[in-house]
Amino acid sequence: MNPERELKEKMSTACAILQWELANMWGHVSVRTPEGNGFSLMPIRRPVDPNVPADELLEYDLDGNMVAGRRDAIDEIFFYSCPYRAKDEVGAVIHCHPEMATALAAVGREIQPIHTSSARFDKGVGITPFLYGYWLEHGEKAIKAMGDGCAVLIRGHGAIVTGKSLEEACINMVQLERTAKLILTSASFGRPQPLSAAELEEFKSVAGLRARGKADPAIASFMEWSYYESMIKRGERWSRL
Repeated sequence: MNPERELKEKMSTACAILQWELANMWGHVSVRTPEGNGFSLMPIRRPVDPNVPADELLEYDLDGNMVAGRRDAIDEIFFYSCPYRAKDEVGAVIHCHPEMATALAAVGREIQPIHTSSARFDKGVGITPFLYGYWLEHGEKAIKAMGDGCAVLIRGHGAIVTGKSLEEACINMVQLERTAKLILTSASFGRPQPLSAAELEEFKSVAGLRARGKADPAIASFMEWSYYESMIKRGERWSRL
């Protein structure tokens, strides 16, 4: 398989996972180009024009200028270009509208690592006032609020997540929404208790050790990705409860 075909298939898989998991068509997935001077972007929703293939990519430079693609240019482009410009380690950026996470932001509640799958948010998930991403200033405010973490919530809008790879970024978005669901559900019965710093460090010190011979908490993202990817390819879906 040539690199372009492989990239399109991987981005299409990410879109399918997020569309099902979030039950929402709004948002986009993006991947930094191998040269590092731009990024490829695919909307989660299918093209309105039936003559445009569903896996058509939009290509942008790091200033947010569209350089190739037949789909409509997106409004929120600085939610993508700013993370790539600010963090060299970022290989993928996703912006979506996860409803439970957005509900948390609406009441000023924070995402906290209340289970091992949310340990990825141990550096915090910032919350910003409403931003749209149409303006450079909005993208800069979003990435500033993200800080050293991998995610930020935007009140009244949605969320942005980053990852070293598309697989990691996709599962970061999935787990952001699932963590929000757990927090909202547990809050109905009492006050949710996040894992302590010591508990998180203990978990991270052994996660993946037996599988890889070294501690690697990120292994869970690739295991989840592989599982959902295989189901997508078979035309199957999983429970979102």
